[in-house]
Amino acid sequence: MKGPNIEDIESSLATVDSLHAPDTECDVFSLEKFALNGQSTEMESKMLDDKFVLGRLAILGQSTVFYAKPNAGKTLMTIWLLIEQIKTGDISGPDVYYINADDNHKGITFKLKLAERHGFKMLVPGYNGFNADYLAQYLASLIRTDQAHGKVLILDTVKKFADLMDKRRSSEFGQAVRQFIAHGGTVIMLAHVNKHPDAEGKLIYSGTSDLVDDSDCAYTLDTISEDGNSSRVVKFENFKSRGDVASESVYSFDGSDGKSYQERLDSVRAVDDDERQTAERQKALSDTLERNREAVEAIRECLLAESEMKKTDLIKAAIDRSGVSRAKVIKALRDHTGKSTRDKQFWHADVRDKNAHVYRLNWGEY
Repeated sequence: MKGPNIEDIESSLATVDSLHAPDTECDVFSLEKFALNGQSTEMESKMLDDKFVLGRLAILGQSTVFYAKPNAGKTLMTIWLLIEQIKTGDISGPDVYYINADDNHKGITFKLKLAERHGFKMLVPGYNGFNADYLAQYLASLIRTDQAHGKVLILDTVKKFADLMDKRRSSEFGQAVRQFIAHGGTVIMLAHVNKHPDAEGKLIYSGTSDLVDDSDCAYTLDTISEDGNSSRVVKFENFKSRGDVASESVYSFDGSDGKSYQERLDSVRAVDDDERQTAERQKALSDTLERNREAVEAIRECLLAESEMKKTDLIKAAIDRSGVSRAKVIKALRDHTGKSTRDKQFWHADVRDKNAHVYRLNWGEY
């Protein structure tokens, strides 16, 4: 990579010198002009008490980002947590500005009614002259006019305000947010994750690392259980924190089709440890099934055709049928052996003469 030439360096230094030039020829440049000494009382007056903004997930005076897949419930959960915190009196509704930049007209109208009912403010790009592209300038104006202190901004979603795939722009946006936080503001950002999780099935945040680097707290929100009819269990999992925030929080809501947004809001509730452990176990089983699905389907087809099969014959037949490797077929056979279809066990083995393992299908829901 070609480095900068001497002319570019000298030009940059000249620019810096012109910005911080001495007042007279006798003045000598000193770092003293940047020292904060003597301003501690003013800075202390801008400090906020450690209050939570959303459950135990976000602290007043910090920047927090929630990452989730589309339609995972991040907006629903954010609004529910916000309303609950306003109800308790921990935060003041008029100080909260929910910027809804990712919704249709119906969604905007309903959420506006929620804002009016519970006392927080809602802004929408394109309405009343609000422009998402100017958010950094708006933050700078709030700082300059001493209006940042105590204000809470919720950005839904943050990609409407910054190009998270562009490192420079993402970093510039993060710095604007940090300046707002430094002057007593609070920012909650909702963002998306990559389509594909990591090797352990964990969500991966989308974009460069700058947004996370510049934030105080960061969470992923993932669905850990969904019964297909109504209840959906979701978990906030922290992967960066400053302060006494929760490492994880689990909630459930009615995610079935045909429900209104109000009905979904009314259905939200915190999940206790026992229910959480059950939901997480079911998610782990479902994830295992997804990884094994091709081999599982081949094994089931073999057993449907033959009723029962010895282990060695079943493995060979499943490999021939699917083209899946021997190791993957053996793993799938082991992972899904048992008598509980609820636990993703689709066949069981009987031990016959000479320790021969004979497999038969379990009849039940697949």
